[in-house]
Amino acid sequence: MNVSKVNNYAGFMNTYEAYKIPKEHELVKNIAEPMETEDGCVLVLTEEASKRLQQDKEKVSEMLMADVQLASAKTQAEGAKKYGEDMGKLLTVFRLMCQGHNVPHSDEKKLMEFDDKMYQAAKNAQMMAQLREKQKQKNEKSQWDEEEEAEFREKMDALNQDVEDATQNMSAGSAAFSEAQKANIVPIETSSADIAAIDSVSSLGGGVVGARVDFTI
Repeated sequence: MNVSKVNNYAGFMNTYEAYKIPKEHELVKNIAEPMETEDGCVLVLTEEASKRLQQDKEKVSEMLMADVQLASAKTQAEGAKKYGEDMGKLLTVFRLMCQGHNVPHSDEKKLMEFDDKMYQAAKNAQMMAQLREKQKQKNEKSQWDEEEEAEFREKMDALNQDVEDATQNMSAGSAAFSEAQKANIVPIETSSADIAAIDSVSSLGGGVVGARVDFTI
């Protein structure tokens, strides 16, 4: 996915009303790099607009996060499938060795790396079976096909890249949406009564300032 997926803002974007407050006012004089109007005022979102802007950001973030989660789920599912297949192959190697068969060194190594005690038990059983039966040692082919292993590694590389791309896009997409929201901030007529009703303001990111909102309510 790329950032263009969030370029259709219609389903997420709203108009955000903002008070025009003189930048010398006590409420905004300590705000770093706020959005200013041409007549030297600072735009401060109303409490309702502040809440709506944050909620819209969350909706976009949730959408982008869903792509990350989907990519991660595909990667995990493929890894879990491979793990199950490898476990079956390791048990086959263990069984063949216990029966006295010779398996490729690479298969023995995989069993040893998985569980050294299990490998030692299989190796001892192999030697005892070969001595007991005095049979011609049977050489088995490897349980792992190198071409299939290479294809799996290539597939996992691609899946991991999808996760990385989705993660990067989540960051870029959220930033792009935040920038687009600024264009929808609309100044409204401000009276002294309006300003007096604002207890405090806070930065909402990217130079956007809003009346402080209690999201616990």
